[in-house]
Amino acid sequence: MPDLRPELHDFLTLARLTGMQGAHQQGGTKLHYGDLISIIVPAFNRADRIGRSVGSLCCQSYRNIEIILVDDCSTDDLPAAVAALNDPRVRIIRRATNGGAGAARNTGVAAAKSDWIAFHDSDDICVFDRIERQVHALLALPPTHVGVYSSSLFYSQATEQTFAQADAFLKPHPYEKRALSGDAYPDTVLMNFINVPTMMLRKSAFVAAGGFDERLRNNEDWDFTLRVTRLGHFGFLPEPLYLTVRQLPKDAVAGHISMNDHYSARSFVTVTGKLRHAGVPDATLGTHYIAAARYLMRIGKPALASRYLGHVVTATPLSLAAWRLMLLCRVPKLYAWLRRMRRPAA
Repeated sequence: MPDLRPELHDFLTLARLTGMQGAHQQGGTKLHYGDLISIIVPAFNRADRIGRSVGSLCCQSYRNIEIILVDDCSTDDLPAAVAALNDPRVRIIRRATNGGAGAARNTGVAAAKSDWIAFHDSDDICVFDRIERQVHALLALPPTHVGVYSSSLFYSQATEQTFAQADAFLKPHPYEKRALSGDAYPDTVLMNFINVPTMMLRKSAFVAAGGFDERLRNNEDWDFTLRVTRLGHFGFLPEPLYLTVRQLPKDAVAGHISMNDHYSARSFVTVTGKLRHAGVPDATLGTHYIAAARYLMRIGKPALASRYLGHVVTATPLSLAAWRLMLLCRVPKLYAWLRRMRRPAA
């Protein structure tokens, strides 16, 4: 498929990926039980959740850890929340400007003292032996593996009154037929199924992959996973060692980054641009182009959405989804009306 937005393609990252592939294996430090593990936690206005979230890290059975809490220009009293933990292994690094989760993680990794890093989000919790289990898994893997990750449990934040609407699910979904361990890159191209906060990996692999793309405010995890899984294999722990709370749909905040159509459109344009240069098959790329076109329609850019869809139908003429959406590009008001009709009632 022809290139659509070259100004958004990260050629530098791809060049770094090509030139540094294997560097993490050649110069990486072998992990031994008891080695320091650096855990990176980006935070923005989460003082009310730090006690529970970072507290779950302070209680880990594996004791030799440093917890780097990256304050992404919070306006609440994050230092007081950290002080209440009374754990010298937790340190705060405050960024000068707000950059989002990807930028905050990059800042944290740059400050990490260990050759092995793990991620954690400031509103999530993990089981008490998560780090211990992941260290043991890494020790049992061959050097071709750059890291491990686990399944995670997503559950609804509900009250007694809203409990009937609550649900829970695992990521990756158990019914998905994909390579969960070993070479995860081919399946990562199809779908973002690895939850980055469950990862533990070599710091050198993170650097070789280019870190997180700081232009992206969502899907930055998928973008990073696409690059790091090209560098080596990952081990998978099927037991959910990580828990992520989700708001019920009717309680979700429209301005939340994960729900922001502008951020989603930009991220899909950027990520699909990189995939275009990575030799991804047209059928797979077409699926992502259709998703990008939907987000572009939502932010009022039907002409650009139509260009994406035009390349999809050129490469895969039997794509009914692309043809249907292309027709709706000519009547964007109808598309907006149909979308409103599909939304569940509050």
